Amino acid sequence: MESDAPLMTTRLLRATGEEHPERRAKSGGDLERLRRGIYADAGTWRTAGLDQRYSIRIRAAATALQGPLVFSHESALRMLGLPSLRPWPALVHVVVGPTAGGRSKGDVARHSVSVDAVDVVPVNGLLCTSPARTALDIALGRSFAEGVVVADAVFARYPGSRDDFAELLSLLPPGSRGIRRAARVLGFADPLSQSVGESWSRVVIAELGFVAPRLQAPVYLSQRCVGVVDFEWTSEGVVGEFDGSVKYKRDEYRKGRTPEQVVIDEKNREDDIRRVRKHVARWTWDDLRDRRRLDSILARAGVPRVRGR
Repeated sequence: MESDAPLMTTRLLRATGEEHPERRAKSGGDLERLRRGIYADAGTWRTAGLDQRYSIRIRAAATALQGPLVFSHESALRMLGLPSLRPWPALVHVVVGPTAGGRSKGDVARHSVSVDAVDVVPVNGLLCTSPARTALDIALGRSFAEGVVVADAVFARYPGSRDDFAELLSLLPPGSRGIRRAARVLGFADPLSQSVGESWSRVVIAELGFVAPRLQAPVYLSQRCVGVVDFEWTSEGVVGEFDGSVKYKRDEYRKGRTPEQVVIDEKNREDDIRRVRKHVARWTWDDLRDRRRLDSILARAGVPRVRGR
């Protein structure tokens, strides 16, 4: 989680001679009011991306709230650098003891649950729920797709976290809210998924009734690996690729290449794959949002459906 944007309190500002920081913020000056008595540099705030803005809001809540805090849910995702299927919320999430009450106030959502010390990890001087506990909380309280996105990432990045998730799940009382969904997430999650788009694709593919694909499958042409594809239905000779925009924008994916060169390389790679596979199906975020479009793409490519559906 980013921590390089300094926060300023009303007390600090007044100590440096600023009598009315509220007016300074309201006038469109160089202060951005984050919550009562907490400010950030307006220039830093205006140029910050959505990830950094949410990190700043978390730190502002930590500065303002009393008592030991353990951040959870989407706030823990941001602190741990884990993905979220939905945009970051307006709320900052914390867990409090069962006797403290779970009422939310302002921009802080309080979850009244028990958290053992082993389920808490430090991040840049703050505390949040552990990766496995965070994945379970999302699986219990959010949609199946959101739970899978997080569990895929956690199980890939943290060895042993699937077992930790399963143990935490087993400790919940039968009939707990979301427990059946969380059990489905545990059974469905796959650490081979390498992005939010791939994880969401797997969920939609399953919900549309198609046979589950093989993930991260290498494709060979004359004993040369020409690519590792996102999805493959081997017996049908069908390859599936989720086309997010990340590979064209981020340096770690471009590896020094221009976006134009990435496009050319992707075309050459696909041409090689088509020499040894019958169909290459490609889809985008828009196709996932309108699943009828993905249904049509996969059906035209010859992806089989689960028998009996």
